[in-house]
Amino acid sequence: MRSTTIKNTTKTSSKIQRNKRLGRDAWITAARDALVTGGIESVKIERLAKALGAQRGSFYHHFKKRDDLLDELLEHWDRHNTHAYEQTIDSTTHNGVAELANIATMWLEEKSFDAAYDLAVRDWARASDTVARVVKRADKKRIRVLETIFHDLGYRGDNALVRARIAYYHQIGHLTVGLEINSKRRKELAPVFLDVLLGS
Repeated sequence: MRSTTIKNTTKTSSKIQRNKRLGRDAWITAARDALVTGGIESVKIERLAKALGAQRGSFYHHFKKRDDLLDELLEHWDRHNTHAYEQTIDSTTHNGVAELANIATMWLEEKSFDAAYDLAVRDWARASDTVARVVKRADKKRIRVLETIFHDLGYRGDNALVRARIAYYHQIGHLTVGLEINSKRRKELAPVFLDVLLGS
Protein backbone atom coordinates (compact mmCIF):
# COMPACT_ATOMS: atom_id res chain seq x y z
CA MET A 1 0.00 0.00 0.00
CA ARG A 2 2.79 2.38 0.94
CA SER A 3 4.61 1.58 -2.32
CA THR A 4 1.50 2.42 -4.36
CA THR A 5 1.10 5.70 -2.49
CA ILE A 6 4.72 6.65 -3.21
CA LYS A 7 4.31 5.81 -6.91
CA ASN A 8 1.12 7.87 -7.18
CA THR A 9 2.77 10.78 -5.37
CA THR A 10 5.76 10.58 -7.72
CA LYS A 11 3.50 10.58 -10.79
CA THR A 12 1.55 13.56 -9.46
CA SER A 13 4.78 15.41 -8.67
CA SER A 14 6.14 14.73 -12.18
CA LYS A 15 2.90 15.95 -13.71
CA ILE A 16 3.05 19.16 -11.68
CA GLN A 17 6.66 19.73 -12.74
CA ARG A 18 5.76 19.22 -16.43
CA ASN A 19 2.88 21.65 -16.12
CA LYS A 20 5.16 24.14 -14.41
CA ARG A 21 7.79 23.83 -17.15
CA LEU A 22 5.17 24.18 -19.87
CA GLY A 23 3.41 27.24 -18.60
CA ARG A 24 2.54 30.20 -20.78
CA ASP A 25 6.02 31.70 -20.40
CA ALA A 26 7.64 28.49 -21.65
CA TRP A 27 5.74 28.72 -24.94
CA ILE A 28 6.62 32.39 -25.34
CA THR A 29 10.29 31.65 -24.67
CA ALA A 30 10.24 28.80 -27.18
CA ALA A 31 8.57 31.10 -29.72
CA ARG A 32 11.24 33.74 -29.15
CA ASP A 33 14.02 31.19 -29.64
CA ALA A 34 12.42 29.92 -32.84
CA LEU A 35 11.96 33.48 -34.13
CA VAL A 36 15.60 34.35 -33.47
CA THR A 37 17.04 31.21 -35.01
CA GLY A 38 14.68 30.66 -37.95
CA GLY A 39 12.44 33.66 -38.49
CA ILE A 40 8.69 33.98 -38.11
CA GLU A 41 8.02 30.94 -40.32
CA SER A 42 9.71 28.80 -37.69
CA VAL A 43 7.20 29.81 -35.03
CA LYS A 44 4.82 26.94 -35.62
CA ILE A 45 2.82 25.16 -32.94
CA GLU A 46 4.02 21.69 -33.95
CA ARG A 47 7.67 22.74 -34.00
CA LEU A 48 7.41 24.48 -30.64
CA ALA A 49 5.69 21.46 -29.09
CA LYS A 50 8.47 19.21 -30.37
CA ALA A 51 11.16 21.54 -29.06
CA LEU A 52 9.45 21.59 -25.66
CA GLY A 53 8.74 17.87 -25.62
CA ALA A 54 5.06 18.67 -25.26
CA GLN A 55 1.75 17.83 -26.90
CA ARG A 56 -0.18 20.33 -29.00
CA GLY A 57 -2.92 20.22 -26.40
CA SER A 58 -0.62 21.93 -23.93
CA PHE A 59 -0.40 24.89 -26.31
CA TYR A 60 -4.18 25.21 -26.55
CA HIS A 61 -4.40 25.20 -22.77
CA HIS A 62 -2.73 28.64 -22.87
CA PHE A 63 -3.60 30.06 -26.30
CA LYS A 64 -6.65 29.82 -28.56
CA LYS A 65 -4.60 30.02 -31.75
CA ARG A 66 -1.13 30.76 -33.11
CA ASP A 67 -1.94 34.45 -33.64
CA ASP A 68 -2.55 34.82 -29.89
CA LEU A 69 0.97 33.53 -29.23
CA LEU A 70 2.41 35.88 -31.85
CA ASP A 71 0.62 38.83 -30.23
CA GLU A 72 2.11 37.95 -26.85
CA LEU A 73 5.52 37.36 -28.38
CA LEU A 74 5.48 40.84 -29.90
CA GLU A 75 4.35 42.35 -26.60
CA HIS A 76 7.10 40.44 -24.80
CA TRP A 77 9.74 41.79 -27.21
CA ASP A 78 8.54 45.38 -26.76
CA ARG A 79 8.36 45.05 -22.98
CA HIS A 80 11.76 43.37 -22.69
CA ASN A 81 13.92 45.33 -25.13
CA THR A 82 12.32 48.76 -24.82
CA HIS A 83 12.26 48.48 -21.02
CA ALA A 84 16.03 47.97 -21.19
CA TYR A 85 16.32 51.47 -22.67
CA GLU A 86 14.00 53.01 -20.08
CA GLN A 87 16.04 51.49 -17.26
CA THR A 88 19.11 53.51 -18.29
CA ILE A 89 17.46 56.77 -17.16
CA ASP A 90 18.28 58.09 -13.70
CA SER A 91 15.12 60.00 -12.81
CA THR A 92 16.59 61.07 -9.45
CA THR A 93 19.91 62.68 -10.35
CA HIS A 94 19.44 63.16 -14.12
CA ASN A 95 23.14 62.39 -14.54
CA GLY A 96 23.47 62.43 -18.31
CA VAL A 97 27.04 61.13 -18.33
CA ALA A 98 26.06 58.08 -16.28
CA GLU A 99 22.93 57.55 -18.39
CA LEU A 100 24.88 57.62 -21.64
CA ALA A 101 27.38 55.17 -20.14
CA ASN A 102 24.41 52.95 -19.21
CA ILE A 103 23.24 52.98 -22.83
CA ALA A 104 26.71 52.07 -24.09
CA THR A 105 26.96 49.24 -21.57
CA MET A 106 23.51 47.97 -22.54
CA TRP A 107 24.48 47.83 -26.21
CA LEU A 108 27.90 46.33 -25.63
CA GLU A 109 27.10 43.70 -23.01
CA GLU A 110 23.64 42.72 -24.34
CA LYS A 111 22.44 41.48 -20.95
CA SER A 112 19.26 43.48 -20.43
CA PHE A 113 18.91 44.11 -24.18
CA ASP A 114 18.72 41.19 -26.64
CA ALA A 115 20.16 42.33 -29.99
CA ALA A 116 19.36 39.10 -31.84
CA TYR A 117 15.74 39.31 -30.64
CA ASP A 118 15.54 42.90 -31.87
CA LEU A 119 16.88 42.00 -35.30
CA ALA A 120 14.51 39.04 -35.62
CA VAL A 121 11.46 41.20 -34.85
CA ARG A 122 12.62 43.81 -37.39
CA ASP A 123 12.86 41.06 -40.01
CA TRP A 124 9.36 39.95 -39.03
CA ALA A 125 8.12 43.54 -39.45
CA ARG A 126 8.99 43.42 -43.16
CA ALA A 127 6.21 40.89 -43.65
CA SER A 128 3.62 42.34 -41.25
CA ASP A 129 2.16 45.84 -41.12
CA THR A 130 0.98 45.22 -37.56
CA VAL A 131 4.47 44.29 -36.39
CA ALA A 132 5.94 47.22 -38.34
CA ARG A 133 3.67 49.61 -36.45
CA VAL A 134 4.73 48.16 -33.09
CA VAL A 135 8.41 48.41 -34.06
CA LYS A 136 7.93 52.02 -35.17
CA ARG A 137 6.28 52.85 -31.86
CA ALA A 138 9.11 51.18 -29.95
CA ASP A 139 11.69 53.11 -31.98
CA LYS A 140 10.02 56.38 -31.03
CA LYS A 141 10.02 55.43 -27.33
CA ARG A 142 13.71 54.56 -27.43
CA ILE A 143 14.67 57.73 -29.27
CA ARG A 144 12.77 59.72 -26.63
CA VAL A 145 14.86 57.97 -23.97
CA LEU A 146 18.05 58.96 -25.77
CA GLU A 147 16.76 62.49 -26.25
CA THR A 148 16.12 62.69 -22.50
CA ILE A 149 19.70 61.61 -21.87
CA PHE A 150 21.05 64.35 -24.13
CA HIS A 151 18.78 66.85 -22.37
CA ASP A 152 20.35 65.72 -19.10
CA LEU A 153 23.74 66.32 -20.72
CA GLY A 154 22.76 69.92 -21.39
CA TYR A 155 21.70 69.77 -25.04
CA ARG A 156 18.43 71.35 -26.07
CA GLY A 157 15.89 71.26 -28.89
CA ASP A 158 16.97 69.86 -32.23
CA ASN A 159 20.52 69.46 -30.95
CA ALA A 160 19.38 66.83 -28.44
CA LEU A 161 17.00 65.20 -30.93
CA VAL A 162 19.57 64.83 -33.71
CA ARG A 163 22.20 63.40 -31.35
CA ALA A 164 19.60 60.93 -30.06
CA ARG A 165 18.74 59.86 -33.59
CA ILE A 166 22.39 59.49 -34.60
CA ALA A 167 23.06 57.31 -31.57
CA TYR A 168 20.00 55.16 -32.22
CA TYR A 169 20.50 54.85 -35.96
CA HIS A 170 24.08 53.81 -35.32
CA GLN A 171 22.93 50.92 -33.13
CA ILE A 172 20.19 49.82 -35.53
CA GLY A 173 22.62 50.05 -38.43
CA HIS A 174 25.14 47.93 -36.56
CA LEU A 175 22.51 45.23 -36.06
CA THR A 176 21.08 45.38 -39.57
CA VAL A 177 24.35 45.51 -41.49
CA GLY A 178 25.85 42.83 -39.27
CA LEU A 179 29.30 44.38 -39.02
CA GLU A 180 32.01 41.88 -38.12
CA ILE A 181 33.34 43.73 -35.09
CA ASN A 182 34.09 41.62 -32.04
CA SER A 183 33.03 42.64 -28.56
CA LYS A 184 36.54 43.63 -27.49
CA ARG A 185 36.97 46.00 -30.44
CA ARG A 186 33.54 47.55 -29.89
CA LYS A 187 34.47 48.29 -26.27
CA GLU A 188 37.73 49.88 -27.41
CA LEU A 189 35.83 52.13 -29.81
CA ALA A 190 33.08 53.05 -27.33
CA PRO A 191 34.92 56.09 -25.84
CA VAL A 192 35.51 57.46 -29.36
CA PHE A 193 31.86 56.94 -30.21
CA LEU A 194 30.78 58.81 -27.08
CA ASP A 195 33.23 61.65 -27.79
CA VAL A 196 31.76 62.05 -31.27
CA LEU A 197 28.22 62.20 -29.88
CA LEU A 198 29.23 64.72 -27.23
CA GLY A 199 31.28 66.91 -29.57
CA SER A 200 30.22 70.46 -30.25
